[in-house]
Amino acid sequence: MISETGCVDGAPRSTFASRLGRITLSDFRKLGTTRKFTAGDQLFMEGDAPGNVFLVESGSIKVYMISPAGTELILGFRGAGDLLCETSALEGIPRSTCGTGRVDGEVTEVSRSAFRSFIRRHPEAMAHVFSVIRDRLRDSDQERLSYASESVAARVSRKLASWAAMYGSPEPGGKVVIRGFSRRELAQSVAAAEKSVDEVLVALRAAGLISTGRLQIVMNDPHRLLSWPLAQP
Repeated sequence: MISETGCVDGAPRSTFASRLGRITLSDFRKLGTTRKFTAGDQLFMEGDAPGNVFLVESGSIKVYMISPAGTELILGFRGAGDLLCETSALEGIPRSTCGTGRVDGEVTEVSRSAFRSFIRRHPEAMAHVFSVIRDRLRDSDQERLSYASESVAARVSRKLASWAAMYGSPEPGGKVVIRGFSRRELAQSVAAAEKSVDEVLVALRAAGLISTGRLQIVMNDPHRLLSWPLAQP
């Protein structure tokens, strides 16, 4: 699981903060104000004017978009070390996503002007910002391809495998457990109806690939998750 130091099961994640280095990161933090947020707090909204950037210090933030029909599409969960709202601040365009606290934590909030001045003084930081933007664009392209070409079963299996790699805790016998994610969040993360996702989870349980509990999914055989949809009629 992601720790407050931005680690996944003890291994460092590649984040904006981890790429900056200790001294440059300290300089960046001095430009802003660190504040607490709780689950459900709205940090920013899609369509907001360009403004502050956020460095996640601890906790988790749900990043999502809202369809014209009012449905949420979850783009991801950002943890310690992640930078948010950087594209809007750089380009001076309205924010393209919403951000809500998911797990209580803290963010360092840096004004747009201070952020832009910082990356002008630190060209290596600009390179890291571009790396963050590139990685997210690549992930977005892969998600769009998935929505257009994969079944709900394939999308659910792939998302569970991804969450297992990012947030999972190993269990005896090669199992992996992910905790704290609801079925609704899973449905919103794969752009599918909750009923359709429930049907996939029932099929995965019947195949012996997962077991479920309250806000908990155990992957009994994580390696078979991605190949399982291919065998379905």
